[in-house]
Amino acid sequence: MTRSTRYILMLPLLVLMLVRCESNLNLELQEGGGQLVLFAFPTADSTLSVHLSKSVSHSSVDDFERIFDGYIAVYKNGARIDSFAWPFNKTWEQRPGHVLQEGDLIRVVGGNTEGLRAVGETTLPKAVPINGIKQLETNAPNGNRSVLHEIDFIDPPNIDNFYQLIVTNETRDSLGNPIEFQQINYSKTDEVFYIRDQEGSLLGGINFLGSFSDYLIQGETYKLKIGIPEIYLEKPGEKEKRIIRFHLLSLSEPYYKYLRSRVVAEYNYDLPVVDPIKTHSNINGGLGLVGGISIASDSIVIIGNNYE
Repeated sequence: MTRSTRYILMLPLLVLMLVRCESNLNLELQEGGGQLVLFAFPTADSTLSVHLSKSVSHSSVDDFERIFDGYIAVYKNGARIDSFAWPFNKTWEQRPGHVLQEGDLIRVVGGNTEGLRAVGETTLPKAVPINGIKQLETNAPNGNRSVLHEIDFIDPPNIDNFYQLIVTNETRDSLGNPIEFQQINYSKTDEVFYIRDQEGSLLGGINFLGSFSDYLIQGETYKLKIGIPEIYLEKPGEKEKRIIRFHLLSLSEPYYKYLRSRVVAEYNYDLPVVDPIKTHSNINGGLGLVGGISIASDSIVIIGNNYE
């Protein structure tokens, strides 16, 4: 087993992760119909993902009204860097070619010819590098055997930081062609994953998709402990290699609040005794979210027999 060096996350993998996140961004809007819905996810050194639609008058997952006369404008540090007519036949639009960097203030404006206008902005957070990954002992939480891993990073002091840890498994042949790719559902026993600050639910056991804040670790060097199921650590097939990638996402505070509130809302959806949860939004004049992401990564590589 060898350790790969840190690298900048490849665009195709980022798109896959964002699509997975977007699948959780169900447009389940309870505030009534007719409002613009704007989502945008500016990410350092990557494609900008944008959604524009209009909300419907009833609460239903993925129900929204398409915009046929809309537009989008994107501003970076006060200067317009993009504008285009909204493609009504798409749910999401990908805008490559923008040079977005950590610290940039990104403002996204969506509107239509009826005079509706929605605006959201975010600052791209600074990525926090992973200093190392250490494999510890094997344990068996709830009867499932997993291998404990430590992810070592330094939380920047004097500011509030918000994170999401995503772990993926990919297998490649000797020519580097992908054979398999999947996101790993790792065990989240570390105390940073615990619910705090009354996040809209008095019930424990919610999976917040690997998101956490630095509330308990602010300014510290921290060794985040997670359990990787043993199956992902087995030696791959002949002339193959397996790459376990650890992606430490730094999230803007609005993105973090949206993600957590959305998870709680879905968790409580079928519980009639729980008050409705309001999903966080930072959009003026509409609904949705403009949330920034920056990414640092490290990986463990397992080499199969006769791999060259």
